[in-house]
Amino acid sequence: MKTSKKTYQEVAEACSKYAPVSGGSAARNSSCDCSTPSCLNCVHFDKNEHCDLDLYDQIVERIK
Repeated sequence: MKTSKKTYQEVAEACSKYAPVSGGSAARNSSCDCSTPSCLNCVHFDKNEHCDLDLYDQIVERIK
C-alpha cells in the first residue's frame, strides 16, 4: 500500500515491532531519513512497501 512519508513515520512510532535497519542495509531505500522512525527504514518493511508482520493496516486504523 502506497502512503505518505508522514503516515509511515506515525505508524513506526506506534509500532511495538519497529526495528530500524542497521548500517549498509538502509541503502535499499536511499530516499529514507534513517534517523527518524519510519516504516521505510524498518527491517519488517519489504521492497514492495509491505509490512511482513501485517501490522501496518491495524496500526493505521488505531492512530486515525
